[in-house]
Amino acid sequence: MWDERKDQNRWQMKFILPEHNEALRQLRLAKQKIERPALSEEQVEEFEFAISASINEGIPLDFELYDDGFVREVSGRVVYVDHQRKEFRVKDNRGDTNFVKFADLLNVKNAPSG
Repeated sequence: MWDERKDQNRWQMKFILPEHNEALRQLRLAKQKIERPALSEEQVEEFEFAISASINEGIPLDFELYDDGFVREVSGRVVYVDHQRKEFRVKDNRGDTNFVKFADLLNVKNAPSG
């Protein structure tokens, strides 16, 4: 027996133009974006303490950063703090240096040892 729904679905998927597919992808991304959360003074102080410990004792940290509506993660040791630019540098396991702005911090925690 002929199933009309299967036939419609098959043809429906074949006629999506690349522009439409890209627009659908952009719409899905826009729905996943978040607003930049506000941090309390206590949170900021905890982050500063963890960053200071990372510099002084070489403790690796995991950072969650706000990146244009999304959360980006960086792990490594803080090697330098630039107070004028309000940023610091994190050297990751691959030896790459990541520039992190204080304003982008969402969370800082000790990296799991292992």
